[in-house]
Amino acid sequence: MIAEIKAFEREIGFAETENFKTYSPEMEAYHYLFYTPGMQLPYSLDDPALISAIGTRDSVYLDFKKYDAFFYSIPSVAGEGTPVTESLLQAPLYRFIQIIFHEDWHEQINLPHGLEEPSAEIIGYASAVLFARDRFGQDSQVYRTLVKHFDNKLRESEVYVEYYDKLETFYAQYQEGKLSEMDTLIRKARLLEAMGNELHRIWGGRPDQLNNAFIAFQMTYLRHLPLMHEVFQTTDFDLGRAIPIFLAMPEQKTEFDTLEQIQGIERRVADYLSRNL
Repeated sequence: MIAEIKAFEREIGFAETENFKTYSPEMEAYHYLFYTPGMQLPYSLDDPALISAIGTRDSVYLDFKKYDAFFYSIPSVAGEGTPVTESLLQAPLYRFIQIIFHEDWHEQINLPHGLEEPSAEIIGYASAVLFARDRFGQDSQVYRTLVKHFDNKLRESEVYVEYYDKLETFYAQYQEGKLSEMDTLIRKARLLEAMGNELHRIWGGRPDQLNNAFIAFQMTYLRHLPLMHEVFQTTDFDLGRAIPIFLAMPEQKTEFDTLEQIQGIERRVADYLSRNL
């Protein structure tokens, strides 16, 4: 299956990668922790305010009254020569296919997370959908699931952007002394409850770690997703035309040290993408 996916990648314009060419039986998954103060909403994974660490809930001590934390275990990460892990082998077929396309896309470009991740979602899902259609047929469960999940990603991006803005507004009011800590916590709880309800309507379930750390993490993938999907739509959903546009995103390998520099890179790339509409 991996060999077939790799061959398909070459057909649609991916450069060859060394990913998923080995199996690591001792590597079950990659376990991460992201956390931030309970009254702070980081911009994305690229924001130093979202602190990252390695570990699981059982192996890491954290003051959960002080911090919002998100524990994240994944079957694969981007990186030259990343192996097939045991959890990747155990993943549902649609997920297995989508992960390989997603992670291999990371080897095609070199940009901040807030640009690489949404482009990997667009190209990864679109490639997986096309591969599943050709390999299993449009009536297959794997194809239908990928189409549905791709659509859900687009729908949930609107929810995250909306609620991120609302949370950001009253956290700023708290920092300015216009809201008390109690009022801020009450508003936060109400907003997260409403947000969870909207996500439940999309996915049939709500995130079990819906907090500042999780939302900032998700915004890395979703903030620029609608624009990138609009660019893909402009090509009539033709990967052969879309992939060169994304490969040519400017600011590749641009060095950065601050969040302000990252946001500047994102603005310039967004301007480039908008010109392709």
